[in-house]
Amino acid sequence: MKAVVMSIGSELLGGFLTDTNATFLAQDMSAAGIDLVGVMQVGDDRDRIAQVIGRAADDAELVVITGGVGPTEDDLTREAIAHYVGEEVIVDPEQLEIVKRFFSGRGISMPERNAKQAWLIPSSEALPNPVGTAPGWFVRHHDTIIVSMPGVPREMRRMWRDQVLPRLEDRLDSTAIVSTTIKTIGIGESAAEDMVKDIIHRGNPIVATYAKNDGVHIRVTASDADRARAQDLVDRTEAEIRELFGAHAYGNLDTRLGHAILAQCQRRGTAIRVHEAGSAGRIVNLLAEESELAGWFAGGVTDQFADAAMKAGIALDAEDAPIELARHLARAGGNSPQSALIAVVARAGEPIDEERFAGDIAFCLNLDGNLRERTHRVEANHSELRRRAALWASEFLHVTLATA
Repeated sequence: MKAVVMSIGSELLGGFLTDTNATFLAQDMSAAGIDLVGVMQVGDDRDRIAQVIGRAADDAELVVITGGVGPTEDDLTREAIAHYVGEEVIVDPEQLEIVKRFFSGRGISMPERNAKQAWLIPSSEALPNPVGTAPGWFVRHHDTIIVSMPGVPREMRRMWRDQVLPRLEDRLDSTAIVSTTIKTIGIGESAAEDMVKDIIHRGNPIVATYAKNDGVHIRVTASDADRARAQDLVDRTEAEIRELFGAHAYGNLDTRLGHAILAQCQRRGTAIRVHEAGSAGRIVNLLAEESELAGWFAGGVTDQFADAAMKAGIALDAEDAPIELARHLARAGGNSPQSALIAVVARAGEPIDEERFAGDIAFCLNLDGNLRERTHRVEANHSELRRRAALWASEFLHVTLATA
């Protein structure tokens, strides 16, 4: 089954919102064996939406629309679908009662404008929305299925999996598609792709690399008439990739980098402390977010590079100032076997142009009384300098904790 995803909202076209719904649907469609052939964003214009629905229906048997089903005048998805199929909307009494109950359950009366959310057309089936006011539509029009769902992600995701996918089962290919994602860090995308090129050339499973903010993701997707065989192929390929990447592979799609680092601390029985100078507390924030493993994060300190260097008696412009400061801060953390300290230092140097400057990044880890260190030279703006400092220090910390 071929599909097109349409995301409705002028705020998307204006760059005020990120279209996470399309990403979710693309991943779920791939897992379900649905061939996604296009993703479109359309503003709040009835005629334009209807026109794009027509184009999508020419390309695919399934058109999935998110957004534009609220109660306001610029929520026009229902009107556009009705216009495209040539049918009139009516207020469905059963749906109206459901919307009214949603509001009465919160101790308020339904605003009149929300009656719009009880609209149906003759060819539509209402899709229940237990966590919101807007039901979806499941429309059969000639050989095309048009699905309309709310734009609110938690409402859309539940409706898609609980209501839409079961209705599509008889139209889907029987081939089972199983996939997983391995997150890696510390190896660039080109190098990562080169490491798995022999696996890529096998064809099934399909293996692809993607550069992300938290490292390089490696997606493994297998297909087979038998789901168990597809799962086994994915599992064996994942194990092979993890062996290739070693400690540079830190988790799957749902694994957060901070969680992976603290999991290594837990495995070793070693809590981690952080002292940052010039990197805006990015490592501290990364680890502080992980409440489940909070006992393995012993806290952190953030300083400006200049302030920390002056306190340590290190000349700001000395060539080796960043690594000397990192060593000083790491040594000051003591030598307790129950805790480790990583010092992360970022210094902005001489300007290269209006936005970039020559920067230095250094980190030093005091682990079991031994210092381990690394330095980098970069050309970047302030934000990029801090981002790279956090990413590289995270990789250094995760790999060292996993292997030392």
